[in-house]
Amino acid sequence: MANFWRFVAVIVGPGALLLLALVGHTAFDTYLLGNCDPKFGCGGGVQVIAFVSGLALLCSSLGHLPVCLLFLRMLRQTRALWLLVAIAALGLGQGVLFAASGDLLPGDSLQSMMAAWAGASALMALVVLGAVRYWAPNNSFKPKPLRGSA
Repeated sequence: MANFWRFVAVIVGPGALLLLALVGHTAFDTYLLGNCDPKFGCGGGVQVIAFVSGLALLCSSLGHLPVCLLFLRMLRQTRALWLLVAIAALGLGQGVLFAASGDLLPGDSLQSMMAAWAGASALMALVVLGAVRYWAPNNSFKPKPLRGSA
C-alpha cells in the first residue's frame, strides 16, 4: 500500500502544491490585503483561481500518469527523500509553467491549452524522474557484482 501512495504523490502532489500556493496567495491578497477583483468580487476571484488551478492540477496529473507508469519500479524503490525532491522539482516546474503559460501555451482554445499543459507536464516529469533515476544513491538500480569477485 505504501507503494501506491508514492505513485499517487508523484502524480497529484506537484499540481496540488500549485493549487494550494495559488489559492493561498489569492486568498491572502483578497481577504487580508483587501484587493478584491472588480469583476468577480472578493470571493469570486478566489473561486476563479481555484477553478483555473484545479484545471492545471487535472492536466498535470494526466501528463504525469504515463511517465509514472514508465518509472513504476523506480518509484517503488527510491528513498522517500528523493521522491520529495522530485515532487518539489515538479511543483516548481508547474509554477514556472503557470507563470509562463500566457506566452508558451497556445491560446487558440481551452482544449489546446490543456493538451499543451499535459504534454509539458509529461516532458517535465520525464526529465525529473529520469534525473532521480540516474542520480539517486540507491544501489538497487545498479548491477551488483557476484560474491567473491572484485
